[in-house]
Amino acid sequence: MTTPTAADRAEGGTWLKWTILIAAIGVFGGLFFQAFTSRPSAGFLPPGAHARSASAAAPFYRSQFIPNTSAQSVHSAAAVELAGGRLRAFWYGGTREGAADVAIYTAVYAPNAGGWSPERVVIARADAQRQLGRYIRKLGNPVVTRDRGGRLWLFFVSVSVGGWSGSAINSMVSEDQGETWSPPQRLIASPFLNVSTLVKGPPFFFFDGTIGLPVYHELLGKFGELLRLDGDGHVVHKTRLSRGRSSLQPVIVPWSQTEAVGFMRYAGDPPGRVLMTRTTDGGEHWSPPVKTELPNPNAAVGGVLLADDRLLLAFNNSQNDRRDLTLAYSTDHGTTWRIVHALEGSGSRQEPEQEYSYPWLLRDGAGDVHVLYTWNRTRIKHVHFNPAWLEKRL
Repeated sequence: MTTPTAADRAEGGTWLKWTILIAAIGVFGGLFFQAFTSRPSAGFLPPGAHARSASAAAPFYRSQFIPNTSAQSVHSAAAVELAGGRLRAFWYGGTREGAADVAIYTAVYAPNAGGWSPERVVIARADAQRQLGRYIRKLGNPVVTRDRGGRLWLFFVSVSVGGWSGSAINSMVSEDQGETWSPPQRLIASPFLNVSTLVKGPPFFFFDGTIGLPVYHELLGKFGELLRLDGDGHVVHKTRLSRGRSSLQPVIVPWSQTEAVGFMRYAGDPPGRVLMTRTTDGGEHWSPPVKTELPNPNAAVGGVLLADDRLLLAFNNSQNDRRDLTLAYSTDHGTTWRIVHALEGSGSRQEPEQEYSYPWLLRDGAGDVHVLYTWNRTRIKHVHFNPAWLEKRL
């Protein structure tokens, strides 16, 4: 037997490294290929398909703050309906955005009691770091949905290195309406670096039960994408919603099995306007985003489908700041809009600047609408009204 020389061993080590590298590229390339070749099987499941008809109750409009005794600064609320008509909300909070003490919080709203439970932590940065097995610098935007089996899916942003442009998305699942959660797992949204993917808009469902997750990127551009996830939370398809450096935080509202409209925050040159895109083939292809008539000061929007395919949008009704948060109504799927109500009005420019931002809209099983949003970065505000109140505003 010939004893390997140092040169032989070095050559063998080099070949081993190349073999591992090629194998890794093959694995991730396979994921990449799969993400672009797997197709939705039957289009969207429209939100209105599983909502009961609105009752003929007297008009009402209520607003209140969700309890916050734990965090100096809170932001980016999301909510989902639970069994029995309750809501569970999520948001992140800490001493400031991006601080090491930021955690994801939750609270439950009971309509019969008319109030919210005390907040509690779902996951803190240290917990996420330990359970994900990687360094986590900060946590960010949560979004949530409930699948056909009643499981809650919570998605949230984490950053290991850099700012928000270095984000990744993580998912957790609850089998008991949010009381306990599975350990987080990191979504593979990109086959190589898997960074710069964030969430803000509500997840929705395709007819085959897969989850549609609107996402966006901030590294080397600002653009939106749509991920489709299987029942295990794995990405099986990805579709580009926009391109360039000026569109982010997509909110997608399907109204039929094949048709949907998407709205995006605009971060480009003036004039600032809410962006809109459409699909007519179940999300396979999307029209180039166009500016609507609604102003946008580089801020998130929220949207929801009402009865009879009408749309309700919450947005900052200004090109310059977030001192106003307004509801707009459309009967033609976003082509034209009518201002309905100012949730928060623009204050005097002599006063310290206020911020009302990041709205989340939800239509519950009774047809009522819930709006959650950041109130001056110190509270999460909840507005609840029924269709009868909305009809009086039209």
